[in-house]
Amino acid sequence: MINLRFFGTGGLGAARIRNKLSKDYRRFSTLLIDEKIIIDPSEDIFEFVETFMLSGILDNVFDVFITHSHLDSFSVSAIERLARYSKIRVYASGALRGELLGIENVSFIEISPFSLSKIDGYSVLALPANHSTDNPAEAPLNFLIEAQGKTVFYGIDGAFVDAGAFRVLKEIKLDVAILDFALGLADFSAESANHNNLKSVLTVRDIMLSSGIASESTKFILSHIPSGKKNPTHDEICDALTELPFTPAYDGYFLGI
Repeated sequence: MINLRFFGTGGLGAARIRNKLSKDYRRFSTLLIDEKIIIDPSEDIFEFVETFMLSGILDNVFDVFITHSHLDSFSVSAIERLARYSKIRVYASGALRGELLGIENVSFIEISPFSLSKIDGYSVLALPANHSTDNPAEAPLNFLIEAQGKTVFYGIDGAFVDAGAFRVLKEIKLDVAILDFALGLADFSAESANHNNLKSVLTVRDIMLSSGIASESTKFILSHIPSGKKNPTHDEICDALTELPFTPAYDGYFLGI
């Protein structure tokens, strides 16, 4: 079994309401896998551990994967804190190497689209993300994680799925697809080049089903969800998805597969 714990499910501008246990309180998107591998840790993870009383849950996290350099995905200070008490390996675009030079206990491993990392029974394949940053030398990434006969696609940040990534995914059967939902229930806009709304995640699922990448048993999880006064609440999103095959994640959401 692979255990997935969502430490955060929001992005830039995520709502920080008073009740930190509320499903409408969204930290920057971070995924913890089996308490060993973490994707995109931010400073929020330390408050999350305290709020949810999960002391020690990060003690065996030695491998950190970074999707891209946007502030809601890449935090030098969070990596420094993770490295205070043990050596960690950071897997990221070579464009980020300079940001981490000289940090004690941090080994930098450059990855790029289609790089494969093997870690104690886990296989993590970097895939090109349909996303962009201001750094032309950086290629934002999504990840395909395989372990114990299970396969998870982590598609945050990114709109739809990159064509090159689809070519790889066509050879895979997904147990879980975690998709970007940064535009939520809004209509298409200029941001649709970088993020998904409801129409686009429906299209992604249809393509995955028709291509054999997914089946009716594949779990489709939505994360990187908009929040705040101008956006629907978690309950409103759930209502909109009532008859649709998606589960909107929230901070603290846990899935074992």
